[in-house]
Amino acid sequence: MSLLAERLDSYERLPAANTWFHHLVGVVYGALVMGPYAGLRLRIWRILAMCVASGVIYHLAVNFVTDRPLGYDTIAPFVFSGSGVALLTSLTVVALAPQPSSWTLILLTFVADAAGGAVFELRFEFDEMMLAGHAAWHVLVCLALHFGFRSAET
Repeated sequence: MSLLAERLDSYERLPAANTWFHHLVGVVYGALVMGPYAGLRLRIWRILAMCVASGVIYHLAVNFVTDRPLGYDTIAPFVFSGSGVALLTSLTVVALAPQPSSWTLILLTFVADAAGGAVFELRFEFDEMMLAGHAAWHVLVCLALHFGFRSAET
């Protein structure tokens, strides 16, 4: 999806193509990462609600990083954005799935996504489109969600 985003950046015939693409990434993330935690009752509606919430969360994260309110020469926007995404993601799953929560979930998602966000700033020489950052960010939050929820049926 990151490769597709690069192509859309240069596509001038579709206004705000990259903005819409970021919403799409959030929706897909909601379906694939958050959706499996949906309870059985009203499952489809819960998954759709998590997809919409995820699209909004992803949009906020991208805007926070690109607007750079904390400056351009710092890793902080990526770390804060990553942590914020993790916190909002876990709280969304807790509220909409619903899943029982614990402080372990909040701590794991916060640390995992802060680390994932930091990978973006490392700027690996081989990685022009920051695929390593995307992979780290998403995989770490998946692991945090997996290990952070208590095992209880909803």
